[in-house]
Amino acid sequence: MMRLWRFLTIYDKVLIISLILLSVIVIFAPVGFLLTDNSDSDSRHVIVIQQTNNSQQRIPIKNTYQKEPIYVKVTGPLGISIIEAHNGKVRLKEAPPEDPEKICEKTGWIGQPGPMIICVPNQVSIWIEQEDAELDGVSW
Repeated sequence: MMRLWRFLTIYDKVLIISLILLSVIVIFAPVGFLLTDNSDSDSRHVIVIQQTNNSQQRIPIKNTYQKEPIYVKVTGPLGISIIEAHNGKVRLKEAPPEDPEKICEKTGWIGQPGPMIICVPNQVSIWIEQEDAELDGVSW
């Protein structure tokens, strides 16, 4: 290796060292990105719960980062739906017993703007939105 190193020019050595450094940065940069705190983006997100009579409840995502989850009871035509919010996510924990399919319960957790949980029989909608969003809707 040392014999080969003697035959290289200074430009070859600079190129080899810069490629090694670039490779190390590319490998470890995603790890640093994953370890950063996303609390700034969560501070602008809000959980919106809309009921039958178009009344809305709004829960800031930053309030869900506690030891105990937040439970909200929503009354609809079929009965009471229980909504759970915890660690930046929300789900419909329990649909009324009269709900035939309980699809809204099976939807599971949502944690970002876009997906929605809709309980059609009980007329309850849950979604996450950004308070200062430039867009007012999403289309597919």
